[in-house]
Amino acid sequence: MKSSIRELFIRAERARKQLLSPVLSAIGLTPGQGQAGILNTLLKEDRLNQKELSCRCHMDTTTMSRNIDNLEKMGLLKREMNPESRRSVIICLTEKGREKALNICEMFIQFESTIKKDISEEDMEVFRRILINICENLEENIPQENQL
Repeated sequence: MKSSIRELFIRAERARKQLLSPVLSAIGLTPGQGQAGILNTLLKEDRLNQKELSCRCHMDTTTMSRNIDNLEKMGLLKREMNPESRRSVIICLTEKGREKALNICEMFIQFESTIKKDISEEDMEVFRRILINICENLEENIPQENQL
Protein backbone atom coordinates (compact mmCIF):
# COMPACT_ATOMS: atom_id res chain seq x y z
CA MET A 1 0.00 0.00 0.00
CA LYS A 2 1.26 3.46 -0.93
CA SER A 3 2.11 5.75 2.02
CA SER A 4 0.44 9.15 2.18
CA ILE A 5 2.51 12.34 2.29
CA ARG A 6 1.30 12.87 5.88
CA GLU A 7 2.50 9.41 6.89
CA LEU A 8 5.87 10.00 5.23
CA PHE A 9 6.29 13.30 7.10
CA ILE A 10 5.53 11.49 10.37
CA ARG A 11 7.98 8.70 9.51
CA ALA A 12 10.72 11.20 8.62
CA GLU A 13 10.11 13.22 11.79
CA ARG A 14 10.24 10.08 13.95
CA ALA A 15 13.54 9.03 12.36
CA ARG A 16 14.93 12.57 12.78
CA LYS A 17 14.08 12.52 16.48
CA GLN A 18 15.61 9.06 16.95
CA LEU A 19 18.85 10.19 15.28
CA LEU A 20 19.23 13.58 16.95
CA SER A 21 17.76 13.09 20.45
CA PRO A 22 20.65 11.00 21.84
CA VAL A 23 23.21 13.50 20.52
CA LEU A 24 21.31 16.47 21.95
CA SER A 25 20.90 14.75 25.31
CA ALA A 26 24.61 13.89 25.37
CA ILE A 27 25.53 17.58 25.05
CA GLY A 28 23.01 18.58 27.72
CA LEU A 29 20.13 19.90 25.63
CA THR A 30 16.48 18.93 25.83
CA PRO A 31 15.41 17.25 22.57
CA GLY A 32 12.29 18.64 20.93
CA GLN A 33 12.47 22.07 22.55
CA GLY A 34 14.21 23.93 19.73
CA GLN A 35 17.30 24.68 21.83
CA ALA A 36 19.69 23.33 19.19
CA GLY A 37 18.09 25.53 16.54
CA ILE A 38 18.41 28.60 18.75
CA LEU A 39 22.11 27.99 19.40
CA ASN A 40 22.75 27.22 15.72
CA THR A 41 20.93 30.40 14.65
CA LEU A 42 22.96 32.51 17.08
CA LEU A 43 26.16 30.90 15.85
CA LYS A 44 25.32 32.12 12.34
CA GLU A 45 24.04 35.53 13.47
CA ASP A 46 24.83 36.42 17.06
CA ARG A 47 23.23 39.35 18.87
CA LEU A 48 19.56 39.15 17.92
CA ASN A 49 16.60 40.46 19.85
CA GLN A 50 13.99 37.95 20.98
CA LYS A 51 11.54 38.77 18.19
CA GLU A 52 14.21 38.35 15.49
CA LEU A 53 15.38 35.09 17.05
CA SER A 54 11.79 33.79 17.29
CA CYS A 55 11.22 34.63 13.65
CA ARG A 56 14.42 32.96 12.42
CA CYS A 57 13.73 29.84 14.50
CA HIS A 58 10.04 29.67 13.50
CA MET A 59 9.06 29.67 17.18
CA ASP A 60 6.40 31.64 19.03
CA THR A 61 7.69 34.26 21.47
CA THR A 62 6.37 32.46 24.57
CA THR A 63 8.23 29.25 23.71
CA MET A 64 11.30 31.30 22.77
CA SER A 65 11.21 33.14 26.09
CA ARG A 66 11.09 29.86 28.03
CA ASN A 67 13.98 28.47 25.95
CA ILE A 68 16.07 31.60 26.43
CA ASP A 69 15.51 31.37 30.20
CA ASN A 70 16.61 27.72 30.23
CA LEU A 71 19.63 28.27 27.99
CA GLU A 72 20.66 31.28 30.08
CA LYS A 73 20.44 29.17 33.27
CA MET A 74 22.69 26.61 31.56
CA GLY A 75 25.22 29.36 30.87
CA LEU A 76 24.86 29.12 27.08
CA LEU A 77 23.22 32.49 26.41
CA LYS A 78 23.25 35.93 27.93
CA ARG A 79 20.97 38.92 27.64
CA GLU A 80 22.41 42.37 27.04
CA MET A 81 20.63 45.69 26.92
CA ASN A 82 19.87 46.81 23.39
CA PRO A 83 21.64 50.14 22.84
CA GLU A 84 19.02 51.04 20.22
CA SER A 85 15.99 50.42 22.46
CA ARG A 86 15.80 50.50 26.25
CA ARG A 87 12.78 48.18 26.21
CA SER A 88 14.54 45.44 24.29
CA VAL A 89 17.40 43.05 25.02
CA ILE A 90 19.88 41.37 22.72
CA ILE A 91 20.44 37.61 23.00
CA CYS A 92 24.05 36.43 22.56
CA LEU A 93 26.02 33.24 22.94
CA THR A 94 28.43 32.82 25.82
CA GLU A 95 31.76 31.11 25.17
CA LYS A 96 30.26 27.87 26.51
CA GLY A 97 27.24 28.42 24.25
CA ARG A 98 29.48 28.97 21.24
CA GLU A 99 31.24 25.64 21.92
CA LYS A 100 27.89 23.80 22.13
CA ALA A 101 26.66 25.62 19.01
CA LEU A 102 29.72 24.43 17.08
CA ASN A 103 28.91 20.84 18.18
CA ILE A 104 25.32 21.35 17.02
CA CYS A 105 26.46 22.79 13.69
CA GLU A 106 28.60 19.68 13.12
CA MET A 107 25.66 17.46 14.11
CA PHE A 108 23.41 19.27 11.61
CA ILE A 109 26.02 18.88 8.85
CA GLN A 110 26.23 15.13 9.53
CA PHE A 111 22.42 14.92 9.61
CA GLU A 112 22.15 16.65 6.21
CA SER A 113 24.81 14.29 4.85
CA THR A 114 22.73 11.34 6.05
CA ILE A 115 19.63 12.77 4.39
CA LYS A 116 21.43 13.32 1.07
CA LYS A 117 23.07 9.88 0.91
CA ASP A 118 22.57 8.31 -2.53
CA ILE A 119 20.45 11.24 -3.76
CA SER A 120 21.75 13.41 -6.60
CA GLU A 121 22.23 17.15 -6.12
CA GLU A 122 19.62 17.74 -8.83
CA ASP A 123 17.04 15.58 -7.02
CA MET A 124 17.85 17.30 -3.71
CA GLU A 125 17.30 20.70 -5.30
CA VAL A 126 13.94 19.59 -6.74
CA PHE A 127 12.97 18.16 -3.34
CA ARG A 128 14.02 21.40 -1.62
CA ARG A 129 11.88 23.49 -3.98
CA ILE A 130 8.91 21.15 -3.50
CA LEU A 131 9.34 21.25 0.27
CA ILE A 132 9.40 25.07 0.19
CA ASN A 133 6.13 24.98 -1.77
CA ILE A 134 4.63 22.56 0.77
CA CYS A 135 5.68 24.83 3.65
CA GLU A 136 4.18 27.86 1.91
CA ASN A 137 0.94 25.98 1.18
CA LEU A 138 0.64 24.96 4.82
CA GLU A 139 1.62 28.36 6.23
CA GLU A 140 -0.88 30.28 4.10
CA ASN A 141 -3.65 28.18 5.63
CA ILE A 142 -2.69 28.77 9.27
CA PRO A 143 -5.40 30.84 10.96
CA GLN A 144 -4.19 34.37 11.69
CA GLU A 145 -4.40 33.91 15.48
CA ASN A 146 -2.08 30.87 15.32
CA GLN A 147 0.65 32.42 13.17
CA LEU A 148 4.08 33.13 14.66
